[in-house]
Amino acid sequence: MPKTEKVKMRLGKQCVICEKRREEGISIAFSFICQTCEQEIVHLNDSDQMYNKYVKQMRTVSSQYV
Repeated sequence: MPKTEKVKMRLGKQCVICEKRREEGISIAFSFICQTCEQEIVHLNDSDQMYNKYVKQMRTVSSQYV
């Protein structure tokens, strides 16, 4: 019996924030933000520790679009 090859499939798109592959989220220009990161961004204050991380990652969205 011939040996079969394994095929790896990547489901979803890669989030520009967390870099994980997810199916649910939003597309902005040519970038994707997963639903989890989107919710974290929406509820984030500029005094939160993670604020600067999100700002840095969001710059990749704008730089891809320009």
